[in-house]
Amino acid sequence: MLSYQDEPFLVEAVRSVLDQDVAVEVVVVNSGGGDPARRLAAAGLRVPVHNFPQRLYPGAVRNVGIDHTRAPYLAFLAADCLAAPGWAAARLREHRAGAAAVASALTNAYPESTTAWASLLLLHRRRLAATKPSQRLLYSLSYDRVLFDRFGRFREHLRAGEDTEFNARFREHAHTVLASGAVTAHRYPTEVRTMLRDAFRRGRLQARMQGAIDGGGPQRVRVALPVPLDTLRVLVLSGRSPRRERGRLLRAWPLVVAGGVAYTAGALTASVTRSPD
Repeated sequence: MLSYQDEPFLVEAVRSVLDQDVAVEVVVVNSGGGDPARRLAAAGLRVPVHNFPQRLYPGAVRNVGIDHTRAPYLAFLAADCLAAPGWAAARLREHRAGAAAVASALTNAYPESTTAWASLLLLHRRRLAATKPSQRLLYSLSYDRVLFDRFGRFREHLRAGEDTEFNARFREHAHTVLASGAVTAHRYPTEVRTMLRDAFRRGRLQARMQGAIDGGGPQRVRVALPVPLDTLRVLVLSGRSPRRERGRLLRAWPLVVAGGVAYTAGALTASVTRSPD
């Protein structure tokens, strides 16, 4: 479990994993301050917590979790997400069938919020259950521990994209599948102003991250260029989504357009940042 500054939804995130219908080993890694162990204990959740007063980037947090678990398969859940029922069992089935890495689809943790649906569509349209296999991105992976023995650990200096970089190392050597029953619910912004600010921040971060992975400066145009076409694809995806979600997704489309503008602006204004020592 990845947490930054004792995130407010950490208790719910941990409980969603402990409530799975198969037994799992849970370790919480928090950086940047706070007292998650006390808060989890107060909620009746007694799990190992490794707390760091300084900020760690996600790769470092993941690596601490690898070092402090023993399970043969490892999944990483951010504290602003929830593991839907069946999340663990579906992953284990695919791993035991031979998959080295298993992805999950994303959904919205706030199904009544049009703004949250817009944020999901803007940021993660290629990770939905309704996404065509040819367009789908495989993320939120669980890993066979052997992969870390063969291909090393996550890069700890990347502010984001540590999983993208690591996954690329083994893509041609190990089998990755999507577990249809493994769904991760993400907490997206529910207020328009917050959603637009988040889209701008993510566009800027994505441009920087892509540049850091490639070993150069921010990839501003590379990140911004696909956004207009992706916005149109969101409309198509919304139209062929399950009926129970279709109306909500179509109503969210104008906000997706606004978010796309904010994301593009963020990407085009990204600047070089220094890696921590």
